[in-house]
Amino acid sequence: MKKILGLGIMALVLLASSCRDDVGEFLFEMTYPPRTLSLPAGTNTFTAAVLSASNIPTNYPDYLSSSGHSAGDVNKILPRFARLESLDGLDIGFLSEISVRICPINQQNCTIADEAFYIDDLYRRNITSTALQPGLGNFKDLLSTDLYKMEIVFFLGEIAPYTVDFRLDYGFEAFQ
Repeated sequence: MKKILGLGIMALVLLASSCRDDVGEFLFEMTYPPRTLSLPAGTNTFTAAVLSASNIPTNYPDYLSSSGHSAGDVNKILPRFARLESLDGLDIGFLSEISVRICPINQQNCTIADEAFYIDDLYRRNITSTALQPGLGNFKDLLSTDLYKMEIVFFLGEIAPYTVDFRLDYGFEAFQ
């Protein structure tokens, strides 16, 4: 019994100490103005619905100057939060998954590697808004430029029964 208890404690200590990624020292937050978008009624389940916006300003120089840091101080820009909300209070339980991707403006389509936020397992939930999970990518190279492109990819569990107007709130964090 003592051996099993000792092994259990040892396993817990190893788990607690080995899985942490040191992201560095927090420098500043990059919160962007909300974006509005509309998913049309009748969107089908055979292909993902992609809503995109190009030439979104990063405002990187403004975030740097207001924080008092220089560009050389920033090593990582990581996704912090994203929230998608139905403006009309309509149920979005017909959706299965949502992926928010950001990429360079000269890239034809954003890919799964460009995913900044995501949520899955939404189908048949009675909800009007959802918090998306931050991805693991470092977006420093992209968000330290002038402009970026965003694609919101909707995977539907059933045909969209009505048009849904959404508001997307999102932000990133810069680390040293």
